Amino acid sequence: MSLNAARLVYVLILAAGLGLMLRLNLPGHLSVDSVLGLHEGRFGVRETWNPAIYGWLLGLGDRITPGAAAIVVLNGVLLFGAWMGLARLRPQVSWLGPVAALCAIALPQAMIYPAIVWKDVLFATATIAGFVTLAVAARTRLERPWLALALSALLFAAAGLFRQNGLILAVFAGLSIAVVAWPAGRVRALGLGAGWLGGVAALTFVLSIVAQPTGVGPPDSAGGRGLRILQTYDLVGAAALDPGRQMPELDRVRPDLDDVIRQQAPSIYTPVRADPIVGDSVLGPVIKQAERGDIRAEWLRLVTDDPGLYLRLRADVFRWVFATPDIDRCLPVHLGVEGPAAALADLKMPPRRDRDDGRLYNYVTWFLDTPAMSHVAFAGLALVVGVVLLIRRDPADLMIAGLLAGALAFTASFFVISLACDYRYLYVLDVAAITGALYLALDPRLRRST
Repeated sequence: MSLNAARLVYVLILAAGLGLMLRLNLPGHLSVDSVLGLHEGRFGVRETWNPAIYGWLLGLGDRITPGAAAIVVLNGVLLFGAWMGLARLRPQVSWLGPVAALCAIALPQAMIYPAIVWKDVLFATATIAGFVTLAVAARTRLERPWLALALSALLFAAAGLFRQNGLILAVFAGLSIAVVAWPAGRVRALGLGAGWLGGVAALTFVLSIVAQPTGVGPPDSAGGRGLRILQTYDLVGAAALDPGRQMPELDRVRPDLDDVIRQQAPSIYTPVRADPIVGDSVLGPVIKQAERGDIRAEWLRLVTDDPGLYLRLRADVFRWVFATPDIDRCLPVHLGVEGPAAALADLKMPPRRDRDDGRLYNYVTWFLDTPAMSHVAFAGLALVVGVVLLIRRDPADLMIAGLLAGALAFTASFFVISLACDYRYLYVLDVAAITGALYLALDPRLRRST
């Protein structure tokens, strides 16, 4: 059989994988965040501090078919469609490609995660599709790039609204555009890269306006509230690690607050997640009364005056989100439907955890505590594949290498911002590494294509 047959088999395997994923998971899996997002989208209100685009997109899908099934299909098409598109990037396809595709679709990251209605999954699938779209255009050194640039900019704008630090990947995409176009002229390359990033910024602004609901409710406050929680989390963590540490900025304006932090820190701080701090009945009310600027000032003092303590506590938090030493504590998957009773009643959606969900969870347990559910393993895979692609340096290689580098940089950003170890936060790293491995498996030769 010819190498073209290998290409066809590769695509057919992924198409079958997409169909199987939908067959096993529809109408999808919704956690509390998902149910509240769907409630916002259906009724056009703002009730949570999730990004407005999340509820808006769920609302659009709900108009197509009640519930979240349309979003599950969208995730599947973006991810599996991008993986199918990789076959267009190589002039010859090895039979290693179909083998790699079979391995990929067996993983929970492919067979279950696209059906979980989380903004982190939407962010990841949009990002992968955006990079592969650019890689297809890169085959000709971006000579006729406009449709690909426009579509990818839209995908990255949406992704950046789902996760604000996800814009790191947009920066890497812009740099990759410039690198790919560089041989045709420095001015054109810089113009394409900068212009594309400007387009992403403009579309981000437009989408953020379009996604605002017409109903009543608070505006987007995720960034401000998240930053306040992060700074409080770090202050409590510092007090737990160093009980004798002084907090002069807080002591000057709120002498009761630093005392409460020291009192509660040993019992409520954990590097696993910030929830015990946010929900603490003693600290919570006192924190709410504090001015945001006072908390920020004390946090800045921690970072600048005691960087060793700050880095130590952040390293422990990052270890949990990246290495997940006890993955069962890090919400490795969610199956079924779970949410507030009132919201479920409004949506006419009963809670669900049926026998099929139980079977899927049992399937996931086969992979827990193995490299197949290890961000560390996928980071290693991304590094190895990225180095190989940079050695070969075909135009599409550079774009996929940009995806891998961006995913690693995105992962590194959680050293500073992590608040919990939930596995989904670094899901994009896993699927980026899988994408790179599939691409390399399609044509593992080190010599450049002609």
